[in-house]
Amino acid sequence: MNIRQKLLTIIEQLPDEKLAILLNLALFLKNGKESVQLMLVSQAYQDLLSAENDIYDELFAY
Repeated sequence: MNIRQKLLTIIEQLPDEKLAILLNLALFLKNGKESVQLMLVSQAYQDLLSAENDIYDELFAY
């Protein structure tokens, strides 16, 4: 299974509130105008890694 297929499989399983966080991060990455350092402090990235959000574990479980 390639990366795109794995990501699509994961996306299909996520609830809307986690999809919203993933969308924010994906848009940030797509724009690519800011540096990686700025991404690390972005709200989308902080939400992705927050303790109350297990999306990080779900994304990297495969």
